[in-house]
Amino acid sequence: MVEDQRETISQEVEDYALRFLKQGRDKWDVPHTKSVVHYAKEIAQAEGYDILVAVTAAWFHDIGYFSLFNEEDTSTLSNVRDRKALHMENGAKMAKAFFERPEVAEKFTPQQKERIIHLVSVHDKVDELQDLDELILMEADTLGIIDISRVKPTYNRDDWIRFLESVKGRRAPRFLTTLGKKYLKELLPIAESYSDNFSPSTPSTPEVK
Repeated sequence: MVEDQRETISQEVEDYALRFLKQGRDKWDVPHTKSVVHYAKEIAQAEGYDILVAVTAAWFHDIGYFSLFNEEDTSTLSNVRDRKALHMENGAKMAKAFFERPEVAEKFTPQQKERIIHLVSVHDKVDELQDLDELILMEADTLGIIDISRVKPTYNRDDWIRFLESVKGRRAPRFLTTLGKKYLKELLPIAESYSDNFSPSTPSTPEVK
């Protein structure tokens, strides 16, 4: 595939994803997804994996949160966790709908389409992930949360600390790639220190310094 074709496809994927991400979790879904895309591309390239599959799955991984919250609070970990299974199911359906569009149907192989839909449908089932591409997306998703230079936490302070504990307990042991492990080692201490940036008077809102 020539570079111009790849860029055209990538733009179509991005445009489709942003339609839904912009109506997802406020101040989170768009910057977080862009961060995940960055890491998915880097790790896939380092591993010699299909970059189109990795990047497309990264763009689509959270589109299933579209319309799941309405006016409900997304700063609490429990509210997000309650919707994890449904957002993967919805996201896979939305990815499938994208591939059925005539203007993109022939730009992906059947195998690529199938794999992207699969990755979206399982990406948060952390304990069940086994295949390289599943773990690449999990690593990118994790790094795309804890890289506070790219996106600031929207969880309240206590839930941010709880989430980082789950990263150390569940996600970090599943990291497979050399590059993913390198970034995790660099970013996790910075993410932990960010807990000090939460204002004591307003514990649900990080104080930007």
